Amino acid sequence: MPPVTDSSPSSHATLTEVLFKRRSLMGAASAGAVAAILPTGLRAQSTYPSKAVTLVVPNPPGGNTDILARIFAVPLAKALGQPVVVENRAGAGGVIGMTAVARAPADGHTLGIGNLSDLVVSRYAQPNVPYDPAKDFIAVSTLAKVSIVVTALPAFPANSFQEFLALAKANPGKYKCGTAGNGTLGHLCLEALQAAAGVDIVHVPYRGGAPALNDLLGGHIDLLIDGTALSQVKAGKLKALAVTADRIPVLPHVPSIGESGVPGFSFGNYWGLLMPSGSPAVAVNRVHAEIKRLLEQPEIRQQLENLGFAPLLSTPTEYGQALQKSYDQIGQLVKKAKITFD
Repeated sequence: MPPVTDSSPSSHATLTEVLFKRRSLMGAASAGAVAAILPTGLRAQSTYPSKAVTLVVPNPPGGNTDILARIFAVPLAKALGQPVVVENRAGAGGVIGMTAVARAPADGHTLGIGNLSDLVVSRYAQPNVPYDPAKDFIAVSTLAKVSIVVTALPAFPANSFQEFLALAKANPGKYKCGTAGNGTLGHLCLEALQAAAGVDIVHVPYRGGAPALNDLLGGHIDLLIDGTALSQVKAGKLKALAVTADRIPVLPHVPSIGESGVPGFSFGNYWGLLMPSGSPAVAVNRVHAEIKRLLEQPEIRQQLENLGFAPLLSTPTEYGQALQKSYDQIGQLVKKAKITFD
């Protein structure tokens, strides 16, 4: 198996097949001679990838994006026949890493992995982002999605999200909800929830999910909307009132907000792979085909589900369209709720 190192469905085969069939019938041309007469693009197809593939993670080691990158890097290296180098390039809310992807050679040997924070929210948080995701990247495939868990202490008076909504409506401004910070997905989800449910909940932003979780465990806030609490729920130290989008396999009995008194509500996160704009179609199609095959393997699916992820496969076109839709929706929310990112 090709090594994975750590530093911090093509349609073009038709002509090739025809040429090789012709060679067999003639019995005269050598494999080298046939390769010599193939167009450059078709010769590239048979040799892609020709060197190690770099997978840029725009976040520090240990987070969800990094975990997903490493789940897929090992089997992807085996499938491609070349090493996959996981490279963490963190900073500026994902902008540093995604800038590196946008500026990499467009030869198919650089991949970026990102989620909504890295690819969508960052465009609103930082007006001077040095790339245009719609022009500077090619969508390859989604990988996984996740719902954010709404948690509270076991002693919290509501034992379901519907009960919490009733309390919140009866006591405007009483309950405090923590998130990982202004402009994070948890914050955006809270604002969307308040607008959809007609409730007034006090937002308490932190500098990251860990301090927010600590304050929830200490009783300083009433609720938390953040992915860091999942292990505490499984350990029984917190209770999950709802998940923000689809139910997740690791908490199958926890309903969604949409099932709990706010019909149609859905606010989750998803991850995918991109390449620099101009990367060859053969590279995009090959990586997409291998990701599709991996997502169909029970052991990969189980590994994702054990961590709270749900496998998510899309075509490159579908992934690109989903990103644009997310950008438009989040933009409307940011404007309507006057969300700041300081």
